[in-house]
Amino acid sequence: QSHMNVQPILGIGVDQHELGHASSPGGKTLNMSKMIAWHVDHFAYLVDKLRSTPEGSGNMLDNTVVIFLNEAGHGFDPGANRTWSSHSTENMCALIAGRAGGLRPGQHVIATGMHPVNVLISGINACGVSGGLGEVAGNIPQLFQG
Repeated sequence: QSHMNVQPILGIGVDQHELGHASSPGGKTLNMSKMIAWHVDHFAYLVDKLRSTPEGSGNMLDNTVVIFLNEAGHGFDPGANRTWSSHSTENMCALIAGRAGGLRPGQHVIATGMHPVNVLISGINACGVSGGLGEVAGNIPQLFQG
């Protein structure tokens, strides 16, 4: 969870974690979406820097895995049996960049039935680390070259 102050970005005196809760002053879906967009902008900046930095016969992004995975989504939370939960793992957006370990960029994958941790497992597997994380096992095969 992130306790980053969102005041400079949204003008709301809460941290990012509280922003995701409907009880907070800024707990609207739109404001949380604005914070996600702020992070995605910074993620894109980093990815662009890696892509524009030469390394070997390509660039740094060719040999890297970078993952953006937000704390939660906007949707149904099966654990709490609530709709629009701030801790929903349903329909979460995750970004993975780089070509390390055979990752296949430039696609949109709908990973129905997968846990968000499967994105992280895909990243660590691409870096050469086998296995899962905790009780979650398996990567998302569609993220890798055939």
